[in-house]
Amino acid sequence: MEFFIENDELKLTVNSKGCEIKSVKSVKTGEEYMWSANPEAWKRTAPILFPIVGKYADNESIYEGKTYTMTQHGFARDKEFTLVENANQKLVMKLESNEETKAKYPFDFELYVEYDLCENAVTKKIKVVNKDTKTMYFSLGGHPAFVCPELKESQAGVKICFEKIADETKGISYKLLSENGLLVDEEYKLPLNENREFEIDKTFFDKDALILENKQASKISLDYKGRKYVTVEFDAPVFGLWSAAKKDVPFICIEPWYGRTDKEGFNKDLTKREWGNELAVGQEFNASYKVNFN
Repeated sequence: MEFFIENDELKLTVNSKGCEIKSVKSVKTGEEYMWSANPEAWKRTAPILFPIVGKYADNESIYEGKTYTMTQHGFARDKEFTLVENANQKLVMKLESNEETKAKYPFDFELYVEYDLCENAVTKKIKVVNKDTKTMYFSLGGHPAFVCPELKESQAGVKICFEKIADETKGISYKLLSENGLLVDEEYKLPLNENREFEIDKTFFDKDALILENKQASKISLDYKGRKYVTVEFDAPVFGLWSAAKKDVPFICIEPWYGRTDKEGFNKDLTKREWGNELAVGQEFNASYKVNFN
């Protein structure tokens, strides 16, 4: 089922499956800012990544001596959420654990996702509540795919602009994924110019996602011919940049993450995943990011 919130600037469409943004349109111009979910390139638009980001090694994790199997990015993106609130330019939905989720992930939880509209911005807030009787281990992330309304077939020519960088002297470094979707240790530098930006071509994402750790940036824009059509602000310790490898499609993902995929050779211990989160019994974890559209 689809739900809508709207103000004078934007209309936001969210599907109850995965509580996923399916559309963000300008009310004044009708321009679309989100990827169409064309399955020939990528069948999603802005999935929620929970309770893992990326992949477990061999799709397996070990907790209290038991092995659990879960595929990439977790199950939340494929689950039906229930409506909590839809009023005053705010939409809130909820996912709860059940026997099916506990077969893959051994914790009782509540996951709340909230979307708020204010002028030309959408703020996404996510709350995880530990409903179990033991400490909960999880990762969490966003995966929104943005398009420039002026580009229909390729992202070539778009500039990725780093508006806020933690350390100007170090620049921005990233890591890549192995063929198994796991992190490789070797680091690379982004080719930023004096304006902290670089222009991509149609082959830029041919090696798949770029993984950026250690809070290197907190504000990133996408610019096409001087139009900064999307700006993402976040406080996540890790983020990803991605588009469909070797597809030359018009979307680019800027992905705030509280967690990431396992490294090659990781021992699968769920409690030891790098950048993972621990949540005590009865406590909640809150995360958010804001997207401005122009």
